[in-house]
Amino acid sequence: RISLGAHSAGQEMEEDGSNRSIDEVARSSDPNRFVVEETPDQKSDAKASWQMDTTTKEQERSWRDLLKGLARGCDVTRISLGAHFLRPKSTLECLAATLQHGKLMSELNKGQSEIDRMIAVTKFHVSGLIKEVFDGKKPYNPILGETSAWAFDNGSTTSGISHMICEQVSHHPPISAFYIRNKSLAVSMEGYMHTGAQFNGNSIAIPFGQRTLRLEQFGEDYMMTMPTMQFRGLFFGARGVEWTGPVIVWCKKTGLVCEMEFKPLGFLGMWGEWHAVQGKLRRDTNESEEVLYDVSGHWDTKLILRDKSTGAEQVLYDYDECHAKEAPQRLQLSNQLPTDSTMVWGKVTEALLAGDLNVANREKLKVEDEQRALRVKEAEQKVQWTPKWFKKKKNGEWTTKLDEAEKYIEENMRASSSIDA
Repeated sequence: RISLGAHSAGQEMEEDGSNRSIDEVARSSDPNRFVVEETPDQKSDAKASWQMDTTTKEQERSWRDLLKGLARGCDVTRISLGAHFLRPKSTLECLAATLQHGKLMSELNKGQSEIDRMIAVTKFHVSGLIKEVFDGKKPYNPILGETSAWAFDNGSTTSGISHMICEQVSHHPPISAFYIRNKSLAVSMEGYMHTGAQFNGNSIAIPFGQRTLRLEQFGEDYMMTMPTMQFRGLFFGARGVEWTGPVIVWCKKTGLVCEMEFKPLGFLGMWGEWHAVQGKLRRDTNESEEVLYDVSGHWDTKLILRDKSTGAEQVLYDYDECHAKEAPQRLQLSNQLPTDSTMVWGKVTEALLAGDLNVANREKLKVEDEQRALRVKEAEQKVQWTPKWFKKKKNGEWTTKLDEAEKYIEENMRASSSIDA
């Protein structure tokens, strides 16, 4: 059950009949709204817009040997993997992809109408999806309390700088939380994700959680769910990486909902299309529902909005256009915490990039042993670890400690120079 609460200002949703959770909004519409006839006779020739599988035969043998003994439902992140299975990056660092097209933030407040702003927010939300590659490797599992922080220049004085801080707030289950804010644009966003990876027999599924974006100028909060990333075709069938499942963008204040279904490829890849999306943008209240636009296309190329009343079409999202024009410039920060991902895993990354797997394994083991010893010490001293920038709410969701987060950004995240994004 997905339930998104209020934004990071700390309010809880009032418990009266007028408040609905995002899953109730989803259930209120026609359950057959995205049903499309798909049969093996309708095999599609549509291909993904990038090479999704780069594994070598040797890599394939290695991860198949690793996975074949696992039970369905097993969390792959609970398994200690050797260096030859690792990418030189922490899972926490992967959250920076949320701002891979971060210049789109400057469009969020430009909408003259609430519908324009819903379309802009949905575009920005989808723009955080990455074209992942199946290479038989995975990022490091973040240690408890690991942090990452970035500043991104949005390209103009009016668009300012977007600051992003992340923290690993739980180890079992693995949960990463983040907070983004751009003072110049009066835009902020927070979210969290369970970074577990579930083995499903012929695929591995990684849920990406939920987030809330706030447009302070309009007092609008947008509750957003993320699709699940799925590595499919581990042993047979079409192999690749796809985003699947329902995605909802909901503004309670305006009653507008954009609900999309990211469709998985058919069984063994025998029918369907890679990365197809269908959905609707509707106005939804307790009393009625009005569908304003249909959504269709492929998130890795183009998504199209079709006006239900006029039939007119417009581009909701163009991946190539955004990728070519909207890349923000990542800035070098003058200060780094010792818990920063680059500090925690620096020696492991250095060894991996040098191709020295023995040193990488040794350094990885050092990090893990230090963490185990620290947890034992905390237990002996009856000390309970607490996150720096986030806190857990009564309903189990994570929210930002705004005072602590803003203080850290103001005092420690001054950019000293620019580096490649």
